[in-house]
Amino acid sequence: MSNKNELNLLTFRSLCDRCHQESERFFAQREHDPRFCYELFRRAFVHGNQQAWACLYEQYQSLVLSWVMRHSLYTSLGEEADYFMNRAFEKMWQGIPAENFSKFPDLKSLLRYLQMCTNAVMVDFARWKEQAHLWDRANQSDNGSEELDPFATIMDEDEQPEREIAQREMQEILWQKLQAMCNNGKELLAIYGYFVLDLKPREIYDLYADSFSDVRDVSRTKDNFLARLRRNEEFKEFLDDA
Repeated sequence: MSNKNELNLLTFRSLCDRCHQESERFFAQREHDPRFCYELFRRAFVHGNQQAWACLYEQYQSLVLSWVMRHSLYTSLGEEADYFMNRAFEKMWQGIPAENFSKFPDLKSLLRYLQMCTNAVMVDFARWKEQAHLWDRANQSDNGSEELDPFATIMDEDEQPEREIAQREMQEILWQKLQAMCNNGKELLAIYGYFVLDLKPREIYDLYADSFSDVRDVSRTKDNFLARLRRNEEFKEFLDDA
C-alpha cells in the first residue's frame, strides 16, 4: 500500500478487516500500519460514511470501555460502563465536523480525542449528578416547615430549568467556536483542559503527558491560543452578542 490513492480504492470490507488486523498487531506490540483505521475515520467524518463509523465503533469499543472502567470517577457514578462508552462515541461524532478533520493528522490524534471525549462525558455526568443532588436537597422540607431553596437568591424556581438549558446551549456554541479555532490536536487538548475541565497546566500535563514535552509546553500552547483568541474580531463580536 504505497499511497493514499490506493487506500481510497479499498472496499469498505477490506478496509475494516485491515483496520482490525493492524489494531491487533498494535495491541500485541508488533509492527503495525495505522493508515487503514485512519482511512476509516476519514470516510466516517469527511464523507459521513455510517458503515465506516460502525466498524470503528466495533473496533474501539473495548478500548473505550477500558478507559471508562479505569477512570477515577467510574465507581462513584452509579452507571454502567456501556452508557459512558456510547456517550463518548456520540460526543466524538458530534465534535468533529468534516471541515475540521484535517486538524487530526494521524490515528493517534484521533484516539487521543476519543479518550478526551470519554473523560468529558464522565466529568459532565459527575457534575450533573452533583447538581441533581443539590436540587433534591433544595426541595426537601426542613422539619415540615417552608422548603429550603439555596438557589432562591440566584433565580426563581420557575426560571431555573430554562436558564440551565440556555446556559448549556451557550456553552456548547462557545466550545464549538473554540474548537474551530484550534490549529491542531495539541491546542485542542490544551484548551479543553483549560476551558472545559478547568484544569491547571500541571494537571493538563498529567492527563495528556504523551502530547506535551513538559508543563511549560502546556502553558505556552494555551497562552498562544488565548493571544490569538483575543485578536480575533469575530470571536469578540460573538462575546458581545452573547
